[in-house]
Amino acid sequence: MSTSTDAGVQAAQAFGTLLRRASLVTGIVAVVCVVVAAVWQGLSAGLSSLIGGAIVIAFFGARLVVMRKVTEKNPHMIMLTAMVVYTVKVVLLGVAMLLLIRVDGISGPALGFTVIVTAVVWLAAELRGFVKMRIPVFMTDEGPK
Repeated sequence: MSTSTDAGVQAAQAFGTLLRRASLVTGIVAVVCVVVAAVWQGLSAGLSSLIGGAIVIAFFGARLVVMRKVTEKNPHMIMLTAMVVYTVKVVLLGVAMLLLIRVDGISGPALGFTVIVTAVVWLAAELRGFVKMRIPVFMTDEGPK
């Protein structure tokens, strides 16, 4: 087995771990946001907050799933895939937000607040998980000298 294949398997496992950890933490924070929004502004705001949290978890989780699948097959495509998936995610998230705030019954402030909070929490959880995994960034074919 080549070093690049080993790196791809290791990266794919890392993306799976990051997905599980970030989903759990963000899901908990999303539930807290839903409760706060429902208590503060009513059931409509709670539902809007739930939609916002679900969108963030779906969009950010989809990125890690795609990254995992790509790195299993071709680890050399990690950077290109990350850039493309990030761009698509940001555009689709923006479009979803623009469409949702125009729907009657959706609380824009509750939706926006939850999207911002859960996105920041997701990114922080993902960053913390990545730092704690201590995955070597550069893999070479040379052994230790």
